[in-house]
Amino acid sequence: MTASDTNRVRQSVVLLIAESPAASQELGEAIEALGCMCHAVHDLAQAENILTHYAPDCVVMNYATPDGHGAELIGLLRRRMMHKRTPIVLITGEITEVELERAVMHGIYAYLAKPFRVEELQRLVGAAIADYQTARLRKP
Repeated sequence: MTASDTNRVRQSVVLLIAESPAASQELGEAIEALGCMCHAVHDLAQAENILTHYAPDCVVMNYATPDGHGAELIGLLRRRMMHKRTPIVLITGEITEVELERAVMHGIYAYLAKPFRVEELQRLVGAAIADYQTARLRKP
């Protein structure tokens, strides 16, 4: 291993499922400002495609998508071994208590209610990635 290999740090990957192109751009820029590679999509089908090619360090998702609900993607993530422990930051303006409880049972990392400050999202994403990477290092 060379000195350049030890100095090379893998860029964190974040999958963002936003409700609209405008939200995707705004939130994607905020995530990229953290130094992350952000794959921004607008629906569950696109998210599933990204998940077949990447193992994100964090998933930031709007609960409501044009083609379904976040519960579907949360379930998909938890059924796939490589995504079982990926932290999920759930963003929504409207969610029933039962739906939120189900999301918590599936192991979401955090819930962010709209409206929110971009700095709050950045703090949660940064913490989620740090926790995830620490857990991966500890895994035997």
